[in-house]
Amino acid sequence: MPSQSIVMITPHGDPLGRIGEPDVGGQCVYIRELSSAFAAQGAKVLAFTRDRSDGKPKREQMAPGADVIRIPCGPKGFLTKEDLLPYLDEFAATLSSYLRGDEVISSHFWDGGYVAGLLKDPRRWIHTSHSLGKRKLASLPEADPAEYKDRIAIETDILQRCNSVIASTGLEKQDLVGLYGANEVKVTVIPPGVDANYFHPRSDKKTPKKKLGLSADPMVFALGRLDPRKGFDLYFRAAAQVREHMDHQRHVQFVLSAGTSKENVHEAKERNRLQGLLESLSIEDSVTWRPVLPGEDIPRYYEASDVFVMPSRYELFGIVMLEAMACGIPVVATKFGGPPEVITDGENGRLVDPTDIESFAAAMTELIQHPKERERMGRAARQTIESEYSWETLARRHLRLYFDTSNGEG
Repeated sequence: MPSQSIVMITPHGDPLGRIGEPDVGGQCVYIRELSSAFAAQGAKVLAFTRDRSDGKPKREQMAPGADVIRIPCGPKGFLTKEDLLPYLDEFAATLSSYLRGDEVISSHFWDGGYVAGLLKDPRRWIHTSHSLGKRKLASLPEADPAEYKDRIAIETDILQRCNSVIASTGLEKQDLVGLYGANEVKVTVIPPGVDANYFHPRSDKKTPKKKLGLSADPMVFALGRLDPRKGFDLYFRAAAQVREHMDHQRHVQFVLSAGTSKENVHEAKERNRLQGLLESLSIEDSVTWRPVLPGEDIPRYYEASDVFVMPSRYELFGIVMLEAMACGIPVVATKFGGPPEVITDGENGRLVDPTDIESFAAAMTELIQHPKERERMGRAARQTIESEYSWETLARRHLRLYFDTSNGEG
């Protein structure tokens, strides 16, 4: 396969953003790890993101052969994804000056796709949605459809115009075709991956717990952004039931890492809502809430965990699920979205309806009470990661698609 020149477009999500910064999540990890894996296989990668004028360099290396370039896009400081739209034409104009015309264009999320659509050569254009406005709107009954109108219109245009689409799951492919009318032939399913060397099992739970200032009691861990869709309110409600069922046997500690170093108004609102719920449930003494974890600490928390939960109301995929599985931790995950394509219930984890608090709590309780079952599922989870979700393997699949597309075969 000849050397590829690949341009990643990710306006809102800085691939080298630090955990705790606004809008730094799974998409950023995805682009960083995939770009690094591309470069390791001989590709040259430039990832373009928004310059927030926060002191970061204009150009920074992700890995040898893969760089991030930060370019102007609107005023200084953080802007929500929704507020970026008026400035994306400026972003596209600056980006165009870096292009030779022979690059494969890989756009991410609707903002990246919008920018790609303004460039001159969409024939070499592969798009990854990461999430879909129509699906999110359907999963949040209280949401205002007007807030999603522009996004959905942009997504529809992207999917009609791009050359190829990468879906994380078969379910996402169904949504792309069924909800948006995307050409099924253009959609290829390639899941995200995980660095199985960085995230790995540890049999000794006591040492990492002690180092993190946690007790030796069984630990349930959840991690994610402060967003109602992540279902941390459901986690707290289920935790209250677990505690009620198990307090007469032993104490269980519930740990949550959610938040950013500079919360926006929506995150602050969600924090206040969750804090109020904790108090109303009277479980503050059982919950350790650590808003911002340094990236290097995250594996330590997985290693200390006995159970990991992903209680999202809907989750397209969930990279944190893969990270926990790579650490040999049994995951209790939402059955809504992509997790059923990774987890086989009762074999390498558990699938639940997180809004059914009793069944959610029962799944956690069962794993807490049965160490051998935890260990069995954890081993199976690690085996799943090793066999199917390494970035090296997934990068090869991407490059085959990129190569075919750049030659007009995709």
